[in-house]
Amino acid sequence: MAVGRGSAGLMPLLGIRPALGRLWGPEGEVPGRDREVVLTHSLWQRLYGADPSVLGQSLLLDDVSHVIVGVLPESFHFELEVEVWKPLALDALRDRGNLLRVVGRLRPGVSVEQARAELLPLTLNAESIPGEPRVGVSVEPLHAYSVEQSRTQLQVVTGVAVLLLLLGCANLTNLLLARGSARMHELAVRIALGATRLQLVRQVFVESAVRAAFGGGGGLLLALWGRGLLQTFVPPQFMSGPGVAPFVPGLTVAVSLVTAVLVGLLPALHASRGDARAVLAPVTRGVRGATSLGWTRSALVVVQLSLALVPLVGSGLMLRTLWKLQAVPLGFEPRQVTVAEVFFPMETFPDEARAAAVAQALTARLEALSGVDAAGFTGALPFSGEVWRETAGFHVAGAPPPSGTPPRAGYVAASAGAFRAMGIALKQGRLMEAGDTAGHPPVVVVSETFARRYLPGRDPVGARLQLHGDGAPREVIGVVGDVPMERISVAPSGDLYVPLGQDMRKSLNLAVKSSLPTPQLLALLRQEVRAADPNLRLLNVRPLDSVVEASADRVRVMGGLLTAFALLGVVLASVGLYGLLAFWVMQRTRELGIRSALGATPRGLLRLVMFQGLRLAGLGLTVGLVGAGLLAHALSAMLYGITPRDPVIFVGAPVLLFLTALAASWFPAVAATRVSPAEALRQDT
Repeated sequence: MAVGRGSAGLMPLLGIRPALGRLWGPEGEVPGRDREVVLTHSLWQRLYGADPSVLGQSLLLDDVSHVIVGVLPESFHFELEVEVWKPLALDALRDRGNLLRVVGRLRPGVSVEQARAELLPLTLNAESIPGEPRVGVSVEPLHAYSVEQSRTQLQVVTGVAVLLLLLGCANLTNLLLARGSARMHELAVRIALGATRLQLVRQVFVESAVRAAFGGGGGLLLALWGRGLLQTFVPPQFMSGPGVAPFVPGLTVAVSLVTAVLVGLLPALHASRGDARAVLAPVTRGVRGATSLGWTRSALVVVQLSLALVPLVGSGLMLRTLWKLQAVPLGFEPRQVTVAEVFFPMETFPDEARAAAVAQALTARLEALSGVDAAGFTGALPFSGEVWRETAGFHVAGAPPPSGTPPRAGYVAASAGAFRAMGIALKQGRLMEAGDTAGHPPVVVVSETFARRYLPGRDPVGARLQLHGDGAPREVIGVVGDVPMERISVAPSGDLYVPLGQDMRKSLNLAVKSSLPTPQLLALLRQEVRAADPNLRLLNVRPLDSVVEASADRVRVMGGLLTAFALLGVVLASVGLYGLLAFWVMQRTRELGIRSALGATPRGLLRLVMFQGLRLAGLGLTVGLVGAGLLAHALSAMLYGITPRDPVIFVGAPVLLFLTALAASWFPAVAATRVSPAEALRQDT
């Protein structure tokens, strides 16, 4: 399970009070005394069945016993993946390697820009201290940090869901109008027998409300079932909790009421406007509904087709982006590579030299195993993300210092085995070796992009770089291929790789290339890590392939949701168009029979009906392109390798929907050609 660490002031700062028990205090920040934990509400329910007597029980984390002292409220979702919180002891600050998130509350009147300006000089001063780690700062509002990354996706999904709701309302309204037209004779009889128009409106409206209520209830049940289905293919970080949020039932009731109004209003008003004498007249009973309702129902079908095009275009853009991302050169080979996190506890490894020696010995033990091709450590894996990416300021030694802000590059502490395990190509020079330790000349390996950008027109091997925070300049000993370290959609900007022996970290990623089955390799990893030092902690073992797949999770999830919405929208719009044309043919059976009797050919009748359907399709697609353009603009930040106005999608999606409309129009058109003139002329006689 994921464990979060926080100082004693974190929860009070966020205004969090425990639902059960208490929070940890400042005494837990002392090394060796951080053995109290607080559970999240979801873990408390899942693991302990919401048992109040959980307080005081022990919980084993990394083979260390901890005492449960509290349970967080159900509404707490600061870090979605974290299930257990414990104190952030001083030794944990060292174990975390290169990243620490600090949460603070600004004084009244102080802006984020002012806070950022005050913190920046502190980081620059830290970089000027020889031997100190490279320090950077990123200041942003907590709301932006926790929500902003998903804001666009949430807005898009919500907007498309509303469009589908409107599409469904238009579809149901059309069906009710058709049913109302078929009931015109019944309603006219009611009026003739003394029923008021208000009574008719109330009857039709109540029928719509009952349908909406059943639809809302069914939708809620479908949501409960569908959430479990979503969990099978949506990564857990996209799910907000174990169940449906408490506000969903209330929202369902509200949506059902709105749907009842939207769906029932037009049919109810139409039912109250009928002319009883005209409807009861035998001559007009077969055709009156078709002429008076044609424009209304046609407009609703145009709306359905335009709304269906919007998610179809969005789905196409996401799928095209996913296809483009799959063609991006990775710069490494993830197949048969297993990665894991290894922690070197501060109390066991107080000095970096001993930790580096143990890491080197563990690497040698792993590479000596049969079935293991290569193994090594690295401070950062590909696609680590912008937040986790450490950078360093630098300048070329011997060259005039750059004016203004000095350039920065990605900074990774690694061993040569990590490059071999992940298949990162050596382009020039050599990789770091066992002898590249703190007592030897400082060296660095650079990426191809770094060499092109900062060492142009010269042999990069042998160049000397002064890294801010280092004492002596580092000699470039090799050049390796580019690897996207932030996101798969972000081109490499240049990276620096320093030997672990010269900058050892307490938290590292272990990469092992092996053809062994996963269970066997996992057992060997645990065995060898324990043999190297029983105090080492092995966590989060997973295939490197999963890291690559996770890098495109947002695009994949958004593409899947929009594709599902698009399919539903196309089906609803097609059914709506088919229903309208089928109703049109049924209402005009007499007219079609007369046309046939007067010499109209089946081809002519087919063309007549098809023209009606394709005319509506053309209008709907024209209007829908406007909405599709707005959605494409909202998705622009998630696109890769294509523009928001990608011609393949903006031509292909309308063509696909037009062909669907063509198929929906075909069957009613064929039915029109089979109308018998004799049977049509005998109607209503």
